[in-house]
Amino acid sequence: MKAKELTLNAILIALTIIILFLNNIMPISTFTFLTIASLLIPIAIIRASVMSAFLVYISSSILGFLLLPKNIVILYFIFFGIYGIIKYYLEKINKYYLELILKLIFFNIILFISFFFLSQFINVNQNKMPQYLLFLIAQAAFLIYDYALTVLISWYLFQIHKRI
Repeated sequence: MKAKELTLNAILIALTIIILFLNNIMPISTFTFLTIASLLIPIAIIRASVMSAFLVYISSSILGFLLLPKNIVILYFIFFGIYGIIKYYLEKINKYYLELILKLIFFNIILFISFFFLSQFINVNQNKMPQYLLFLIAQAAFLIYDYALTVLISWYLFQIHKRI
């Protein structure tokens, strides 16, 4: 690994930790901070490689578990951090409907694993809303997140990447 790539990785790791930490200061928009933090993974892919992105994801997760509250880091580790890499590979297929179906399959696998894992530690059924409705809301939220991440990646490519 070159020094330039190593430096980029260190900067992206530091920015990820800062962004996740900012959620503690301003906890009003957790998903906004997680989306911005997840943007740094595609930036690592664009500026370096998939291996760099994976190293940023793993390093940020480890440092996050050591330095930050577990609730935000678990969300980053389980889904938001790795999704940029998954999105990269799925969008290489270049068939929109197939990509969308595979993204939804990935999201639902993570959703069910998370639901099962969380239900072992907390009472998930406290909510008065039916579970199928929560499932539908989660699907819509995921599609909005995927679109927002695409918009942020495009913004980065057209506004920032060519200027650096």
